[in-house]
Amino acid sequence: MKRLRVVIVGAGVSSLACAHRLLKGVREKGLALDLQILEAGPRAGGVLSTVERDGFLMEEGAESFITDKPAALELAKELGLEGQFLRTNPDLKQSFILKGNKLHPIPEGFTLMAPARWRPLLASPLLSPWGKLRALMEPWVPRRRDPQDESAGAFVRRRLGREVFERLAQPLLGGVYNADPDDLSLSAAFPRFKEMERTQGSLVKALASRPLASQTSGARYSLFVSFQKGMGSLIQALTASLPPGALKLKTRVESIQRKDLDQWTLRLGDGTLEADALVLALPPHAMKPLIGHLDSEWDKLLSGIPAHDSATLNLAFPREGVGHPLNGFGFVVPERENKILLGCTFSSQKFDHRAPSGKVLIRAFLGAPGAQILKAEGEGAAIQRVLAELKPILGLKSPPLFTHLAFYEKAMSHFRPGHLSLAARVLQKASETPGLFLAGNGFTGVGIPDCVAGGQSAADKILAGFTA
Repeated sequence: MKRLRVVIVGAGVSSLACAHRLLKGVREKGLALDLQILEAGPRAGGVLSTVERDGFLMEEGAESFITDKPAALELAKELGLEGQFLRTNPDLKQSFILKGNKLHPIPEGFTLMAPARWRPLLASPLLSPWGKLRALMEPWVPRRRDPQDESAGAFVRRRLGREVFERLAQPLLGGVYNADPDDLSLSAAFPRFKEMERTQGSLVKALASRPLASQTSGARYSLFVSFQKGMGSLIQALTASLPPGALKLKTRVESIQRKDLDQWTLRLGDGTLEADALVLALPPHAMKPLIGHLDSEWDKLLSGIPAHDSATLNLAFPREGVGHPLNGFGFVVPERENKILLGCTFSSQKFDHRAPSGKVLIRAFLGAPGAQILKAEGEGAAIQRVLAELKPILGLKSPPLFTHLAFYEKAMSHFRPGHLSLAARVLQKASETPGLFLAGNGFTGVGIPDCVAGGQSAADKILAGFTA
């Protein structure tokens, strides 16, 4: 029986989802598979990592996944993790936005860039009377007819005005993508809002007509779901399902060459490896040195999808050391506040099993300025700056019991205006290159469900082209 040799470069959630789908497919079809997953780092999971310390459970990357895109939810069920699903705290109904050093509730019904109801927005101290009046004009703003992609920032200012953008939408949109909304593709990152304008002419009208809470088919899980033991549970389950020896850590791919029309040779530090199917499940900037030499278009295309640094700082406190009631999920910080903080999650309030009794866990997110301080001045300087910013906001009364910083260099892909056409050409070019398949967070979305779906799609293409 012919054996299919598949090499997956990278061991993030996209790669592991691809491997899991491949293994399932070959079992169902009675095919033979030689699978190798090569990871340059010391562990699998990419930016998904859960750390336990002194009874605290800390996430270094994403703390949950959204369930209105089904790929991650269905994969977790398939892995037998359904009994470990953890919903957000049902007793908390709000998050905050920083203004000055005070946290104000996000107006009820405000969804990323627009309100579903006027009354909470008009009652909010986050906007001036003029800002509220400008927002009220949104239903009469004409539809945009220009087919060219628009930035998310330009879209919000055009429909709801500068204040709604600066004081509400910018920190919410920027927090999702760790990016400047003025350099973020509306079509790629937030297509449903573009569709709202196209079909109903008004974001407020469209949002008001929708149910108050999104629901998935089947069991009614919270829109955002984690696991009792953290997001690392998904990675542990995926790696446990691999054949012995398939995952190779601390194994860097130095170069990739075409051997034949449909075969590849990978040069590693200690030898070479050959593959019939090669999956690159990496950010586009990391793919570039591996396949950019194949022709000039590869180099140009992969250069067009940049990535940003990201950092998370977990801070453990005794409950009495934090003056704020922590009566919400967390807060985001507008750029106009000139902080290195992008926002914070009150982790032990948002999810159970995150901190011991009498203690709280807070997770801070650092944007580009924070990453620069981290690189230039070191971890200690960045932590002290975060604590100085948090002290008046949360009423800190004591130093943290401990801190835990995780930094990821160029980990999150950035979708600039025009991304959809660029990503489509990248994926088309991969389909025109026999034996080459791409996955990761650089093409169709940066969320966990997007990454899972991308890895599964690559696996399905491999299986479709393989005959015993």
